[in-house]
Amino acid sequence: MKIAVSIFLFFAASCASVAQAPPAWVTTGKSPRHPQEQYWIGTGFATGAGAINEAKVKAKAAIASQFKVTVSSKMTLVQTEKIVGKSTLMTSDMESRAESMVEAMELSGVEIAETFVSKVDGRTYALAVLEKEGFINTLQTELDKLVGRARQKMTDAAALSAKGDIGTAVNAYMEALDAIEEAGPKAVFFNLVAKGYSLPEDVLPETIESQMRDELSAITLKKMSGDGQKGQYGAGLEQPLVVEALSNGNPIRGVPITFKVGETVLEKVITDENGLAKHNFIVVKEGVRGNKGKALATVDLSKLSSKLRSELRNITTIEFDFTVEGGSAFACDVDVESDEAPDKNLYLGKLLAKALEQSGATVQRDAAVMAKGSLSVSDGGTVSGLDGQRVLQNVTLDIFFVNRANKSVLSSMSVSAKGLGRDAYEGLQKGINALKIPPKELSEAISKARAMSNAAQPK
Repeated sequence: MKIAVSIFLFFAASCASVAQAPPAWVTTGKSPRHPQEQYWIGTGFATGAGAINEAKVKAKAAIASQFKVTVSSKMTLVQTEKIVGKSTLMTSDMESRAESMVEAMELSGVEIAETFVSKVDGRTYALAVLEKEGFINTLQTELDKLVGRARQKMTDAAALSAKGDIGTAVNAYMEALDAIEEAGPKAVFFNLVAKGYSLPEDVLPETIESQMRDELSAITLKKMSGDGQKGQYGAGLEQPLVVEALSNGNPIRGVPITFKVGETVLEKVITDENGLAKHNFIVVKEGVRGNKGKALATVDLSKLSSKLRSELRNITTIEFDFTVEGGSAFACDVDVESDEAPDKNLYLGKLLAKALEQSGATVQRDAAVMAKGSLSVSDGGTVSGLDGQRVLQNVTLDIFFVNRANKSVLSSMSVSAKGLGRDAYEGLQKGINALKIPPKELSEAISKARAMSNAAQPK
């Protein structure tokens, strides 16, 4: 009987030993069920609480790292000018945008094929796989959709141009350029991981630009009203700045107009049915010398190549002169509080103070009006990208102009940004660093706060 029990225990131990043998992929990084010709493979391991989830994340990140190595090793070999056109997008720009896209691209189709818990070393292992053909086909489909969108916009533009609707035609061409600009980095990436791909010649940026050149060349701008006004810093001018877009002497709708001072864009406006675009200008310090300043209005050519922009210098840039009147500038103190990121209060305070001063306000301690900043953060979940698992944080900076004496809110505005990081803290930091305070909205909030504050003063 003892002999039988011993044999049974030996047999059971042998079975257990066989059962504990790790799969081949644990030691070799290769899976016979997932040949490398058909799959990208990644493995990861972890120990302790939450080991299974951590191992899965690491396995997916291992696939991501393969893409990053491929990009860095092959990028210099890719002739991007053959993919996206020679005249408009330079190779260095394309490389940088492709690299950025690699980090942000979502890894769709990654699956956890197997997991294994070792009783020998206590580790939990995970095997992640991504089918090459499926992933490449998905990328191909995305490229085809963008090419199709560009072609449709070009067809729409040609039809609008034939009807004399020049402004709307130009916008359609611009949207075609947007689609191809989005497709360009994807095409570069496609060529890094798969067979060759080139954008069709009929949607290359230079092809689109050649078709819109005549329409753009015919556009001129005319100053209608708003020139030669006077105003105080932080206060709106009495009349809006108004320009008219013309083609062969006829007003045209749909033309994108940019209003700016210096290099700061105040607002982008599309001309209306009467060919008019207007901007309610609030006096700011930028562009002012002495007490004289200039605001500019021009057709928005920012999406076009430098070559085409240079050919279109005949498109008028309208200048609006204004004079800064005497009188004290709008003064306010600055205070930013954030329970979410107290170490960033000083940075956010400086960001707000700089924006206020650029908008014509004076930052002054103990001023009657306080510009209070309050930061809020919300979790945007996680994103699996080619740079691994990332945490998304939504960041909002609320700005309130408050009467210090009675605590009443005179005006307010808010700005938002998103940040992706390896953890919530890094995502928060990146979101904060991405915050931009738009001059138009800030100037409007200052103007309203000034008016409300003046109205509250005793007569």
